[in-house]
Amino acid sequence: MIKKYLNKFFIYFICFSIVFVYIVNVKVVWIDLIESSIYRIPYLLLFTILTTLLGWSLFKTMFTDPGRVPQNWGFFLNDPEQKKRKFCLICHIFKPERCHHCSACNRCVLNMDHHCPWINNCVGFQNRKFFMQMLFYVILDSYCAVIGLGYGLYIEFENIMLYFNSEGDLHFIDALLLLCAFGISCLASCLITMFFKFHLELVLSNRTTIENLEKKRNEETGQQNDDFNQYDLKPYYNWVQVFGMSKLSWFLPIQMEGGRPVGDGILWPKNHHNDSLLLKDHASNPIYNGKGDNFQMQQYNNQLFHSNNQQFRSSSTQHQ
Repeated sequence: MIKKYLNKFFIYFICFSIVFVYIVNVKVVWIDLIESSIYRIPYLLLFTILTTLLGWSLFKTMFTDPGRVPQNWGFFLNDPEQKKRKFCLICHIFKPERCHHCSACNRCVLNMDHHCPWINNCVGFQNRKFFMQMLFYVILDSYCAVIGLGYGLYIEFENIMLYFNSEGDLHFIDALLLLCAFGISCLASCLITMFFKFHLELVLSNRTTIENLEKKRNEETGQQNDDFNQYDLKPYYNWVQVFGMSKLSWFLPIQMEGGRPVGDGILWPKNHHNDSLLLKDHASNPIYNGKGDNFQMQQYNNQLFHSNNQQFRSSSTQHQ
């Protein structure tokens, strides 16, 4: 019960903060304090666009299904025994690789990154792109707000100095609102910048937050000595697995043609320059040789860009 109310509080707080900072920045600073400026219209237009994209990406992250495991999913007959044992006792399904059960959502999520209480949803295969876009627009919007609110605080400080010299009026409420909005914007810009940097590194290395934690845990216990990541296909290919092939959709929170995540979230191509970690499954065609050059690009295109849902479903139906 407490967790449920906390999730609602996080959602209401982040929505209130976005609206509050926008209203204070536009109304108090650029309408009341700054009556005439050549930067007024361009700034307000830019700030409105960024805030709109932020709200749009937040909405898409919150209400997009992060990745539901298909009902007809099961292991293949020639899969390793360890993979066959990945069975979720709660959802009663076999979990594909990189799939984890979320205790908060009470479901298994494909390529689960983490559960985010701020959006009351998991970040997974289908909405990781929107989550990254949301962080990106939070940073741009907060930086833009810091500039505008900082300028407003500077003008308000001059008004306070004039007030003490009996030459002006003091607007205490406006000054307090400016200070609160400026503090929220500064805090968001600092924290989200570090958070975005962390998640950008994960995307470019084709890791999730859960996999990164498992890697650190294995290193601490001595179970893993090297930093080999079998899913790392070079930054560009890692990027399109999350953001899709369409460059326009990289910056817009839309699911246009070519803007969907590449693949199906179940079968994953692998980097096999370390043959000792080669996995004999249906997604194990070597597509990258670890030397920085293209290798078997046709296999990559066939396996990723055109997806393999039909091949997977026909094979699973045949073996089940």
